[in-house]
Amino acid sequence: MLKPFYQGKLDTFCAIYAVLNALRLTHGIRTLKARDLLNETLISLAAKPSMLRDVLEQNTDYFDLVDDLLATARKKFPLVIHTPFIEDDTPSPADLWGVCQAWLTGDGPRAIVLRFLRSLKPESPPANRHWTTADRMDDMILHLFDCSHEAEAILNIRKESFVTCQKKVNKDQLLYIQPASLRFLRLPF
Repeated sequence: MLKPFYQGKLDTFCAIYAVLNALRLTHGIRTLKARDLLNETLISLAAKPSMLRDVLEQNTDYFDLVDDLLATARKKFPLVIHTPFIEDDTPSPADLWGVCQAWLTGDGPRAIVLRFLRSLKPESPPANRHWTTADRMDDMILHLFDCSHEAEAILNIRKESFVTCQKKVNKDQLLYIQPASLRFLRLPF
């Protein structure tokens, strides 16, 4: 039986949705405000044809797109953005977990925007490169507030199921969380 296409299945905008979902968590934005931010982002991309092409063809890590959208959001909403790791940082999974847990258990509404790469086999290139939003966690599970409707979508990340260095992907840890992708969001105090 044929299934219809749904939004997100054909487009390459998970990074945009991750930021919008984070703003939904931190600021309670509604559909119309999210649509305005999406449209503003797409109009901005249209003015940069090479960047738009890279986004559409997935020839980017989307870091610039995420940061541009967050900069736009910061102009419209009071927003604290913290980037706990820089490009060459390789924290241990336990260190990344601890930083995320400390952030999400802080005062006020909070969210984490992050990117992971999922491999099907350790020796294969990633089959999925996805931006998502984390909204809460407990000692063993990072819960995702994700835009995907796919049956195989990752909605939780177990504490022992990921690595923070792509070279360390193995048969038991096929998920690589890019430390430099983490963007911590909250309202100002």
